[in-house]
Amino acid sequence: MRHAFAVGLGLLLPVSPAFAQNPRAAVEQIEVVRVHTRDEALIRRIGSLHTHVIVDRAKGVIVFEADPMDRALLKSGGLRWEVDVEATRAVNLPQQRLPGQSKGIPGFLCYRTVAETRARLDELVSLYPGFASVIDIGDSWEKTAAQPGGGEDLRVLRLANAAIGGDKPKLFIMSSVHAREYTPAELGLRFAEWLLANYGVDADATWLLDHQELHLLVHANPDGRKRAEGGLSWRKNTNTAYCGATSNSRGADLNRNWPFKWAAVPNDGGSSPAPCSLTYRGPAAGSEPETQATVAYVRSIFPDRRGPQDGDPADIDTRGLFFDIHSYSQLVLWPWGWTTPGPGTADQAPNVVPLEALGRRFAWFSGYTPQQANDLYPTDGTTEDTAYGELGVPAYTFELGTAFFQDCALFEDRILPDNLRTLLFAARNARAPYRSASGPDPREIVAEPDLVVRGETVSLRAVIDDTRFNNSAGGGQAAQAIVAASAWVGAAPWAAGASAIPMAPTDGSWNQPSEAASVSIDTSSLASGRHLAFVQGTDAGGNDGPIAAGFVQVYGADQIGSVRGVARSAATGATIPGVQISAGSLRTSSATDGSYTRRLPVGSYTLQAQAAGFETLSVADLTITAAATLDRDLQLYALCRRLDNDAESGPVGWTASAPWAITTAATTQTGSRAWTESPGGNYLPNANTSLTSPVFDLSNYSAPQLSFDSWCDTESGWDFGNIEYSANGGSTWSTPAWRCSGDASLRRVTLALPALANLAQARLRFRFTSDSSTQRDGWYVDNIVLEAGGLACRATQIAVPLFMDGFEP
Repeated sequence: MRHAFAVGLGLLLPVSPAFAQNPRAAVEQIEVVRVHTRDEALIRRIGSLHTHVIVDRAKGVIVFEADPMDRALLKSGGLRWEVDVEATRAVNLPQQRLPGQSKGIPGFLCYRTVAETRARLDELVSLYPGFASVIDIGDSWEKTAAQPGGGEDLRVLRLANAAIGGDKPKLFIMSSVHAREYTPAELGLRFAEWLLANYGVDADATWLLDHQELHLLVHANPDGRKRAEGGLSWRKNTNTAYCGATSNSRGADLNRNWPFKWAAVPNDGGSSPAPCSLTYRGPAAGSEPETQATVAYVRSIFPDRRGPQDGDPADIDTRGLFFDIHSYSQLVLWPWGWTTPGPGTADQAPNVVPLEALGRRFAWFSGYTPQQANDLYPTDGTTEDTAYGELGVPAYTFELGTAFFQDCALFEDRILPDNLRTLLFAARNARAPYRSASGPDPREIVAEPDLVVRGETVSLRAVIDDTRFNNSAGGGQAAQAIVAASAWVGAAPWAAGASAIPMAPTDGSWNQPSEAASVSIDTSSLASGRHLAFVQGTDAGGNDGPIAAGFVQVYGADQIGSVRGVARSAATGATIPGVQISAGSLRTSSATDGSYTRRLPVGSYTLQAQAAGFETLSVADLTITAAATLDRDLQLYALCRRLDNDAESGPVGWTASAPWAITTAATTQTGSRAWTESPGGNYLPNANTSLTSPVFDLSNYSAPQLSFDSWCDTESGWDFGNIEYSANGGSTWSTPAWRCSGDASLRRVTLALPALANLAQARLRFRFTSDSSTQRDGWYVDNIVLEAGGLACRATQIAVPLFMDGFEP
């Protein structure tokens, strides 16, 4: 029996097989549509059939992928809807290939394939043998069924410092259980790479790997993902027993196949019994080998901390966190999903207060909407409900971004950095998530000076912040005043004999929800080396927040030397202030006269110097000896300008498609005259208009980078400013290399464009797009500069010997 949903005022229409199944046999048939409605029954029905729709209740719009049968149904139902041209272009990009791309997913170079991920996991184990290991937890369906091609192992990357034992809190992250969701797997892998690369460099990465375990199932549905990499909108696994051996709608939805409350929602409202449906739950709970393997592994790492009844809460001291990362919809979800929302709390998980509090803190970092999983539509047999329902571990689903086939520009610029911060914050809560959920977050932990001779005093400073939570979607969480903060140096707070050192408010009193705190640390009794300094805060509600850390480095006088010098321009000899100079994790900057001094432990280093407008300089084999100062001046080559446009100077060869123009007002949002696509007021609906540079030559130039001033007052998530480039003078254009949306603040954007290096026919364009409703002030850009280094650039500067003092400048 086919589903039905309500259209308009009570009219019932049958849902086509395409609505229920949406097999993406041909990518070109799929269009992204926007349906204008505030009918909650209609929203929930479409949400339950399509899943991962974007719902903007304030705007009165829902967005999802639709094939021709879906669109015919919409037309016959009398709804107001239109095709989102830009989103449709992004969906269809698997058929395109980026210039010079030789691997990865066609059109999506930022996402690694299943095969590339497998190889990268093995490489991480080889590079970090004391911290990374891969655990084969079971086989995919194709491997168990001995299908041609062999199928895949389900591989968990386990991260922990093997030299430090003990029963450690665990964080489990599974990703891309729905195959067509590109961003989750890449986010999980990038998080692992960041932690490993920053051990010993970043204090939080260091203590997390020392004192916790992180388990990442990067590809939870590798068979289906390989289908999606070929351009199919594949969601389920590939089991040929369901919906026909050759059908593109075959398989089971692995996120409806988990055992807790499998098929529990009445009238098939949480999953489908139809084998061809997108949400087919399988013939039985845990019927699929991928589900069996993952559930068994989760049960093996988390003890059961919850009673057998639905209303039994988990123990307040439960440790660990579970995450299932999906796309799309920009959501942070917590249990339950299997209940039907209604008045009172009958539909809520028994630990809903800390679950919601922690979810709202996660959503602060990502800017996503925090809500209970059933707020859009009920689901049963899901991962997060099973992890929490069976074991009591706090469990969350993240819905990343705005599309299954998310463009790389938005992933790299917003989704990745925002959610890396979210996952790092989450990991810091894994020791006591229910207890730390409502507590303040320590940040900006700094020791001054950062490297001392034993016996010197260190000032440890931090900000204790209780304001970082997201109260959208009906939240009522309130910031509370900070009442205390504590530090531990050299020993973790939970270690036997660890002693807390009280910190004091720097303004003299604890009375604000965000307070700067400090304490002086006597280093006389500390051993030589780097020590973790842990900080925790407490608010007026008695809530202790998560732990965060910084470094305190202490050495004997005979273990420290220093390097000093002056940073100068290789072209002019002028001194350069503000050069950022680093040796490993130790950093300094040059003074106003270009001079610098940096204490370093005895050893060999590579010194790096970076300054705006200059090529990065690396000085290798720098040897620091005890109680000695090494003199090393730094000469930096300036970058060469290859493209330059100031709005005050006029178009100067740039091509402006109407209505792009230079504002005539004396000042604008950028502080002076600027280019904008809406000089007469708010921008137009359904805009697609560009400001295009002249062709410029980058032959023998390397590391090109674009910088410009941007003010981007657009409807967030719907209207965009896009930076695109051409390698052939404008005959073809790249996907967006950068995007802005809803960023109504002036900022200087700097964007690396390595794909343009050594090209003779390079070109740039600023392209603005909008939808059919809600127009705002628009996008302003000014002071556009493209710079590059390399041989051609150096040749224009005063010659410096190729090798000087043993290194190449």
